[in-house]
Amino acid sequence: MPLLFAMPGLPSAPDSFQQKTTAELQHLIENPGFYDSGVVARARQELRQRGALVPAAPSFSEPAALPVEADYDDTAPAGRGNRWLLGGLLLAVVLAVAWWAFRPTPTVTAAATPAAPIVLETTVIRPLPSFEQEAAGQVAITRRLLPAADRADTTAAGRYARMARRYWLAENTAAHLTAQAEADSVTDVFPGQVTIALERINWFLGAMAYDQNLTPEMDSRLALMQRGMGLRRSSLESLKAHAEMDMPPLNNDVERDQQEAKAISREVLGQYRKAAPIRGRLETL
Repeated sequence: MPLLFAMPGLPSAPDSFQQKTTAELQHLIENPGFYDSGVVARARQELRQRGALVPAAPSFSEPAALPVEADYDDTAPAGRGNRWLLGGLLLAVVLAVAWWAFRPTPTVTAAATPAAPIVLETTVIRPLPSFEQEAAGQVAITRRLLPAADRADTTAAGRYARMARRYWLAENTAAHLTAQAEADSVTDVFPGQVTIALERINWFLGAMAYDQNLTPEMDSRLALMQRGMGLRRSSLESLKAHAEMDMPPLNNDVERDQQEAKAISREVLGQYRKAAPIRGRLETL
């Protein structure tokens, strides 16, 4: 609704209040803080004249003073607050010292010494040669040492050459490994290599069990080879056993067998020496 607001200090005309509605007059009374006190009083007077209910005038009493603590003890020492502060600080210091004294100490581990560098032992692995090239040359020599009539029998000569190849493959392998034992240079693979040499020896000896239909000279020479292979087999078996038990590989028996086997291989190649004839009369000896 439209309201007329009177500026403070300016009186309102009586006719203007008579023209206001009861609601407008009551608004003036109910909001005395927005209008001049004379305006509010005139609105109140007008309402009384109209017989309308006039709200009681609000009392603008001074605000009640804030309550002051009545139990303040003037006789208390002036430093009570400071003592409480000091006490709190002292308690905090005591708690901190107690925590430091009884704190869980971490397990002190000894300074780990740097691990020594891993030293890899150098082991020279000597692969076992095949001896195929050496054996080919030795077989040619062995065959050439046969009498001409035996060489003319090409079938027998071929069988003899195949047996000679088996012999020389086994003989070269056995001599190679025996030389390692003599030089005290065997390695961890030595027993396995000896096994290969024994297989080659048995390859030759197994074929000797069959009749090759050879000439007597060929049979005689193969019998010599067979004797050498028997000596090589016994010496290699001893070398292998000693190597597996970490024992000195050579002994008197091994040395004797390998020396004899070596002499046989030279004889097969025609390198044997005949004993010098005895000179002089028998009765003077």
